[in-house]
Amino acid sequence: MNRFLRVIPLPLIPAGLGIGLLFTLAAGAQEPAKAIQEKLAALHGRTDAKVIEIAWPYLDSRDAAVREAARLIIEEHPFAAWRQRAFDEKSTWASLEALRAVVEACPPAQAAEVSPHLCEQITTLRIDEMNEAQQLAVLQLTRSVFVRLGPVSADERSQILDLWSHVNGPLTERAKAELTRLTAFIEKAPTR
Repeated sequence: MNRFLRVIPLPLIPAGLGIGLLFTLAAGAQEPAKAIQEKLAALHGRTDAKVIEIAWPYLDSRDAAVREAARLIIEEHPFAAWRQRAFDEKSTWASLEALRAVVEACPPAQAAEVSPHLCEQITTLRIDEMNEAQQLAVLQLTRSVFVRLGPVSADERSQILDLWSHVNGPLTERAKAELTRLTAFIEKAPTR
């Protein structure tokens, strides 16, 4: 047996995307973030379910720029095509990015329908287990729900305030400062 060969499981890539793209994306785990970003950039403007399937795993990348590139690709697609998947996502970074995509791409006519689901999802995130970057991301996500989706219900506001007042795990000093600003903002935010 040749000891230089290594078996790498290939992701399921839908037909029609080309064998070159298949091998390029399959090698993504060993490639630098810049190369992955370039590959994701090649997917911009292609709006079909296959592209969502390719971009979605990159929402969980350790690299913020790769996560953002994947999120922007997903946001280009019809909201209904990926909304539920965003709410079902369990991985921490992927969930944060997917929920951010929901906030960014939500049609204004659906904001009142979507905001309760976002508030509920935020309350189910395991903030106590997050690192500083993730804590800051969920704080920003929370603010974005209030800013971009318009007034939330009084119950939703109460639910979010309750969540942030009962965070058990350690918050970094930066996250504590952001939380103080967020709490003051939410307490003054109008409700519907």
